[in-house]
Amino acid sequence: ATASLAWGAPSGTVTGYRVYWGTAPRTYSQQLGTGAYVTQTSYITPVLPTGHTYYFAVTAVDSAGNESAYSNEGSKQIN
Repeated sequence: ATASLAWGAPSGTVTGYRVYWGTAPRTYSQQLGTGAYVTQTSYITPVLPTGHTYYFAVTAVDSAGNESAYSNEGSKQIN
């Protein structure tokens, strides 16, 4: 199954976002700086193994490559 994510754009100049997820709160499978990079404010994950609750966060990236802190976290159980 997949998870569909959407978020609001922050104020300021943003060139893209990095999306992170994992199976424990605030513990993501991707290290900071290596999340899935997107330029829109939505993302559909690749297929995730079932039977887990996944936790998601997003960071904003500017034109110099600086990355913000993690967003508030969302979660979804994948059955």
